[in-house]
Amino acid sequence: MLPIRLILLSSLVTGLVFTAFPQAQVESEKIRFGRDIRPILSDRCFQCHGRDPSTREEDLRLDLQEEATADRGGYAVIVPGNPGESELWLRVNSDDPDEFMPPTNSHKPRLNDEELEKIRLWIQQGAEYEAHWAFVPPEKPPVPSSPHPWPRNEIDSFILEKLSASSISPNEVAEKEALVRRLYLDLTGLPPTPSESNDFLSNHDPQAYSNLVQSLLYTEPYASRYAERMATPWLDAARYADTNGIHMDAGRQMWKWRDWVLDAFRDGMPFDQFLREQLAGDLLSQATLSQKVASGFNRNHVITDEGGAIDEEYLVEYAADRTNTMGSVFLALNLNCARCHDHKFDPVTQEDYFSLFAYFNSNEEPGLYSQLPNPKRAFEPFIQVPTKEQELNIQGLEKELQKIQSELDAPNEKDDSGLEKFLISANQVNGVRWSKCRTTNASSLNGSNLTIQSDESVLASGENPDKDVHEIIIRTQGKNQRLILLEALQDETLPLGRIGRPGNGNAVLSFIEAKATSVRNPSQTRDLKFDWAWADHEQENLNFDVVNLLDSDTEIGWAVDAHKTPGGRTALLLTEKPFGFDGGTDIRVRLHYQSIYAKHVLGRVRLTAGSISPGGLRNLPVADSRWYATWPYKPIEGEAGYDTIFGPEEDASIDLYKKYPPDSYTWVFRGDLLDGAVNNQLPAGTTVSFVGKRIYSPSQRKWDLSLGSDDGIQVFLDGKMIFENRIDRGAAPDQEKLTLNLSRGEHSLVLKIINTGGTGGFYFQPVKEDIALNDSLVWALVSNDIRNLGVENLNKSIASDWRKEHSPTYRKVLENKLATEKELEELREIVPLTMVMKELETPKPTFVLMRGEYDKPDNNRPVSRSVPASLGRVPESSHSDRRGLADWLVHNDNPLVARVFVNRIWEMIFGTGIVSSSSDFGLGGAWPSHPELLDWLAVEFRESGWDIKSLITLIVTSKTYQQSSKFQPDGLSKNPDNSLLWAYPRRRLGAEEIRDQALYISGLLREKFGGPSVKPYQPEGLWKEVAMPQSNTRTFERGEGEELWRRTLYTYWKRASPPPALLTLDAPTREFCSVNRGITNTPLQALLLWNDEQFVEAARALAQDSLSNGSSPGAMFARCTGRSPTPEESEYLQDALASFKTRFEDSPSNAEKLLDVGETPLPSKYDAPDLAAWTMLANAILSLDEVISKN
Repeated sequence: MLPIRLILLSSLVTGLVFTAFPQAQVESEKIRFGRDIRPILSDRCFQCHGRDPSTREEDLRLDLQEEATADRGGYAVIVPGNPGESELWLRVNSDDPDEFMPPTNSHKPRLNDEELEKIRLWIQQGAEYEAHWAFVPPEKPPVPSSPHPWPRNEIDSFILEKLSASSISPNEVAEKEALVRRLYLDLTGLPPTPSESNDFLSNHDPQAYSNLVQSLLYTEPYASRYAERMATPWLDAARYADTNGIHMDAGRQMWKWRDWVLDAFRDGMPFDQFLREQLAGDLLSQATLSQKVASGFNRNHVITDEGGAIDEEYLVEYAADRTNTMGSVFLALNLNCARCHDHKFDPVTQEDYFSLFAYFNSNEEPGLYSQLPNPKRAFEPFIQVPTKEQELNIQGLEKELQKIQSELDAPNEKDDSGLEKFLISANQVNGVRWSKCRTTNASSLNGSNLTIQSDESVLASGENPDKDVHEIIIRTQGKNQRLILLEALQDETLPLGRIGRPGNGNAVLSFIEAKATSVRNPSQTRDLKFDWAWADHEQENLNFDVVNLLDSDTEIGWAVDAHKTPGGRTALLLTEKPFGFDGGTDIRVRLHYQSIYAKHVLGRVRLTAGSISPGGLRNLPVADSRWYATWPYKPIEGEAGYDTIFGPEEDASIDLYKKYPPDSYTWVFRGDLLDGAVNNQLPAGTTVSFVGKRIYSPSQRKWDLSLGSDDGIQVFLDGKMIFENRIDRGAAPDQEKLTLNLSRGEHSLVLKIINTGGTGGFYFQPVKEDIALNDSLVWALVSNDIRNLGVENLNKSIASDWRKEHSPTYRKVLENKLATEKELEELREIVPLTMVMKELETPKPTFVLMRGEYDKPDNNRPVSRSVPASLGRVPESSHSDRRGLADWLVHNDNPLVARVFVNRIWEMIFGTGIVSSSSDFGLGGAWPSHPELLDWLAVEFRESGWDIKSLITLIVTSKTYQQSSKFQPDGLSKNPDNSLLWAYPRRRLGAEEIRDQALYISGLLREKFGGPSVKPYQPEGLWKEVAMPQSNTRTFERGEGEELWRRTLYTYWKRASPPPALLTLDAPTREFCSVNRGITNTPLQALLLWNDEQFVEAARALAQDSLSNGSSPGAMFARCTGRSPTPEESEYLQDALASFKTRFEDSPSNAEKLLDVGETPLPSKYDAPDLAAWTMLANAILSLDEVISKN
C-alpha cells in the first residue's frame, strides 16, 4: 500500500469529512472495534488485508493492531487519535480511482456516510482493538440495579437498562388471552383449548402463571408436547431425514434416534449430557443401547449408493459433514470455510479444520453403499433397538434354542455307532483309494523358504512376500488318479499357531494348477484341469468359495477364515480326466497367492493324490459358486424385456471382465443374494436384471431346482434358454419347479428376471440331492490317517449332516430348532434398526487435504485430533477421541457452546436471537444486542446444570416475555427493529406449528409419542418426478387412519422431495444442517391454507364439531384465535356464513365436492350446503393471520 502523496489532498479530505459529519452525531457513545469497526473491515478489507496469506496484498493485516499501526516508512495505516494522518482514513475517502479503497476490482461497495463516521471516530478515540467477544469465555456480569419496579427477574434488569439508555419504556403486559396462547404455543407447539384458556383467565392466584409454566414443562400430556415442540428445530440442525439423499435417495431407518431426542427433551436431560451422548455416545464407558442410539446424530448426513462413486471421496464428505455440523450446531461457526484454506475471517486454520475432521473420519463405514429395495433398511454401522416386549421375547427364544441345541449335541450311542461305521466304510463304498505320496521338492517363486517335513508336508518360513507362488512336487505310484487332497496344517511357528502366514493367521489361495509327469519317461506329461472342488471351511463375508480355485482369476480365491476360527483346513479337488503313469508319477502343483490380500499365504501344506470310482463320483454333490449379477437393462414397453437379447443370457460362461452394451455393465459378485431366500434387491421399475452362478457337476445327473421371480423369468443353461414364464407377480418360494440335465464339468446358469414395475426379485433353491455324500459328509472320503477318526473329534456339521439323513429322533428335534430359529428371525426382522457410530479399532491417519480434495492429501502436513488453539484446548484428562471433543465443548473454558445454545432458545421464543446471526458467532456475525445479558444467561445455564427447562422457565416468566406485542410510538421511532425488546415481537408460526394447530383445533390430531415416520396427505407424483427408476422411495404411498393426523414432527422426510406443504411454509430440505429458518410471505402460502387437502379436511372437521355442539361462528372464532370476536367481527362472521350458505344452496354438487375432501368420515346425517358453508367459514378463520401468528 502506497501513501497518498499530497498533504493538500489529506487536508482537503479531512476538511470535507469534518464538514460532512457533525461531531455530536455519534460521539455520545464510544465506538467499539468488535461491534462497530470489525464488521466493516471484515466485509470490505479482510479479503486482501486479512488472515489468508494466499490473498493478502501489500503484506498488510488490518485484523492485527500491531501491523495496522506499524510505521511503514514514514506513514502508518492507522495513527491512533489522528484520522488525518491515517492512510486508512485517507484511502476510504479518496476520489482517485487508483487510490480509493476498497478498489473497484474487489466488487465491494464504498463505505457509506455512517460507516465513514464510525471509522473516523474510532481512530480519533484511539483506534483500540479488542478480542472478539465470542472467543472469550463468558463471565457472569453484575445484574443492573434500577429503582424501576418493572423487572421481575434478572433478564428484565438487563433489558430495562438498554431501554432506559434509549429513553424507551417497556410495553404493557399482554392481555391474558394473548399471553396464555403465546405460552402454550411456545412451550408445546399447540394452542390452549377454550377450557384451558378459561381456566387460566379465571385463576386470580398471583402464582397462576408460574404454575402454568411448570405444568406445561413437567406434567403430561404437556411434557410430551413440549418435547415434540423442542425436537423440531433440533431435527433441522441435525439434518434428520428418512432418506439418504444423493442419487437413489433410498429410504433409511433412523426414527429411533428421533425418539431418543424426544425422550431427552421430555425427561429434561441436561444439555451437556445431551451433547455428549449425541457426539460420542458409542464411545462412553459401558455404553448403553440408548447412548449408542444417540450417536446417530453423527449419521444423519446424506450418503451415496451411486454406482461408480469413489469410496474414499465420500468417506471424506461424510467426515466433513460431521465436522461442519458440529461447528454449526454447537459453535455457531462456519468451519467449512477452512476446509480448502485458512478461514478468511475467523481464527480457524486449515490445520485446525482437519484436526477437528480427524475426530470424525474413523467410523466403520463404507463410502459407497449398496442398493437394496428395502426402504426400511439401516445403513452400516447400525444396531437393533428392540422394545422391552421384543427384548423379552428374543431372550425367551434364545434360551429355547440353547435348550434345543443341547438336545442336538447330546451323545447318542446308537447314532454315534452308525456314524462311525459310515465313516469307516465311506472310502470302500465310494471306491476311494489314497496313494502313499512322497514330497520330493518344494520352492517359492518370490523367495520364501519351503522345507519338506517328516510327514511329507511343506513348511514356509523366512521372507513372506506380498504375492507368491509355491511349487510342490509329490510322487505317487497310483494310477487312474482323480483326486488331489490339500491339507492346510497348523504349526507353532506360524502367527497365532494357525495356518496362515500374515499376522492374523488367515490365508487366501487364489488358484491351483497341476501337471503330471512320468517318472520313467519325463517326456510324458499331462496338464491337470480341475472341474470340481469342496472344502470343509469357506470364508463367507466376500467371494471366497473354494470353487474359485477352478478359475484362473487371481483377484479372488479360497479364503480359509483362519483369523476367526482356528484349526486345520481341507480341500478336495477333482480332475477332469484320470492321470497316473506306469512306473510312477510326479505331480507338480503350483499354489498361487496373488489376491489383493498381501502376504495371505498358507504356512504349512500337505498334498495327497487319490482315485475314486464312478459310483463315488455320483455320490459327490454339485458344487456351485455364489451369485453374480448385472443390471439394470432397460427394455422398451410390452414384451421387449423377454424378446430382447442383452448379451449375458447368450454367453456359455460367466465372464467377469466382459462388458455389455449400452452402458458397459459387467458381472458383479453379490454376496447379499442368497439361496433359499426371496431376494428383493433387484432394481425396481421396468427393467431386466441378470443373476448367474457357476455350477460344477462331478458326474452326469439331473439337478432339481425351486424357483420364483418378480416378475417374469427366463432360465439359461450354458447360453441356451431352457425355461420361460411370462408373468406379472411378486417373488415367492416354489413358484416354478425345474430340472437341469447336467453333463459332468462346469456350467453357467443365468436367470433373466423381467420386471414390469415395482420391486424386482427372485428365489432359487436346489432340491436336496438323493446321494450319500451331501454337504459336509464329503469329509468322510478323507483318509483315516488324516482325519484322526473318532466321533468326539469330528466337526459338528458332519455329525449333524449324517444324523439328518439317518436319525428320525434327531430330525424331529432339528425341525423344532428350525421352527424356533424362523420365529426368532421373523421377530428380529421387525425389530427397529438405527444407524450409529462405530469407531475403527485403529484411527485412520489424517492429513490436510489440499483445496479440501479427497485425493490430494498433503503428506507433509499430518494432523492429530485437536481443537482450534484460538478456542482453547481439550482438557488434559480427556480421551483423544470424540469423548475428548465433547469434554472440551462443555468445559467451562469453552467460550461458545453455552452462549450459542442460550441464543438459540432465545431465538426460538422471541424470533431473533440476542445475536441475530444465530448461525454465525464468528467475526462476520452480528454484535449481541445485549452482550451482558447473553453472558449472564450462558453462565447461569451452566451453573444450573445445563438445565434447559430451567432456562426456558427463566425466559418465559420474565416481564420481557409477557409484554404486549402492540406497537408503541416511542419504541417504534427510536428502535424500529425492536432489537431492544420494547414489545413482544409478533411473528408467524412455523410450518409444523401451523399444521399441528389446524389438526388440534379441529379435533383431528392423533397424539402418540414417538414411533416410525408417517405419510400424511401430499400431491400425487412428486416423488416420482425426482426419483431414479430403481429408487425404493420412487412411489409415495399415503398412510392410513391415524397416520394422516399425527403431529407434523413425525412426517416422513424424503430429502429429494420434502413435504411440499412444509417447504412452502419455509421448512428446509435437511440435506445439510440448518440452525434457523427464514420467514417468507408468498401467495403460495395463502393458497396452501385455503386449498391443501389437510387444511380443507381440518376445516370440515372443525365445522362438523361446531355444528354437533351447537356452537356459534363467534365460538369457532374464539376457539381458533384464543379471544372473543368484537361486535364488528361477529357481524362479519355471520354475513360470511350466510353468503357461503346461499352459494352452496345454489350449487349442492359443489358442496358435496368440498365435503368429499379428506378421509375423515362425514356424519351419518348432514345438510350438505349448511356443512359446506361452515367448512368455508372454518377455513377462512384457520387461515387468518391472527391464527397463524403469535401475538
